Amino acid sequence: MKGVYSLLNITVFFYVIFLIVPLICFFYLNYFRPTSLWNGFFFLVSTATLYFLFILLIENISQNLALVFLIPAILVIIFISVLGLSTSIVGLFWNEKILLKREGKSLSNLVPLIVALCLLGIQVLIIIVTFYSQNIFLTTLLSFTTVTLSYLIFLFIMYATTTVLYNHFPIWKKVDYIIILGAGLIDGERVTPLLASRIDRGVSLYLQQKRNYGHKPTIILSGGQGKDEKISEAQAMSHYLDSLPVVIEKVYLEEQSTNTKENILFSEKLASAVDGINDFKDKNIVISTNNYHLLRAGKIASHLGIHARGVGSKTKLYYLPTAFIREYVGYLVMTKKKHFFFIGLFFISVLIILFIHVIFG
Repeated sequence: MKGVYSLLNITVFFYVIFLIVPLICFFYLNYFRPTSLWNGFFFLVSTATLYFLFILLIENISQNLALVFLIPAILVIIFISVLGLSTSIVGLFWNEKILLKREGKSLSNLVPLIVALCLLGIQVLIIIVTFYSQNIFLTTLLSFTTVTLSYLIFLFIMYATTTVLYNHFPIWKKVDYIIILGAGLIDGERVTPLLASRIDRGVSLYLQQKRNYGHKPTIILSGGQGKDEKISEAQAMSHYLDSLPVVIEKVYLEEQSTNTKENILFSEKLASAVDGINDFKDKNIVISTNNYHLLRAGKIASHLGIHARGVGSKTKLYYLPTAFIREYVGYLVMTKKKHFFFIGLFFISVLIILFIHVIFG
């Protein structure tokens, strides 16, 4: 009887720790703090636990059928752990080739190549340490590099998962303002396909609001004039908007911003001046930008005290890895103090281990 109770307690503990708590945390964060990377973490933990429980239920019906569902998960884990790094290097080199062919040479388009070379350097270090495993300094360097890389990969997975969740959260409330973020122009005066997709996505949300709620949000076109641009990005966006077969009652042009933070801040100031509101904190704000940029834009708004949702426009598949890596690096820079702290802890830990080995080894 005691064994049955112990087993029951273990089962309840498993459900609570690996399913109930993660699900509660996920739903809370997804609603109140949708840009938090913990949102992605708890989603993955909940999904993995549900998948495991699903296999256990299937096993009661048929062990062979349960094996059919279990094998793909095992293969994915093995592939990521054994071949993940090598596959990523090959994929990034291949993506660089396509990117240069379609987009031309530029520093920003070299991102896949730079990341691939860094990962290749780690592969070379692993091979060197394998042959010179008695060298404590090389082994310590590899340990620090491996732990740091694992930390960055973990963050990347959480960032990617949270990005997908943030992109697909449904907008079911009336929206007060739709802020469409600007981007570079063609010949300094015409919107690029990338920028046009942002505008189209914002307009799509406007029409959805009008259709579902009989509500007409205010659209703010946000983007200043760059040094190589003849007009402001907001003006170019306005010209494109005028060419569409849709009538939008209230459109504001914010023409001073030069980055995402200013897009949001200056849009808030413009709305305050024109509409007489205090700020965006008690308003339903939606940011329209490309899907890869949406999470970082939402995090910037969150740091400004603005709870914003977002709608993301699609990006060409070959361009997505480059753009997403840049956004991830931008996130790391934005939160650099926190990451330097953890990487510093890793460094101090391996130094302590090295010191102990040298003194007592």
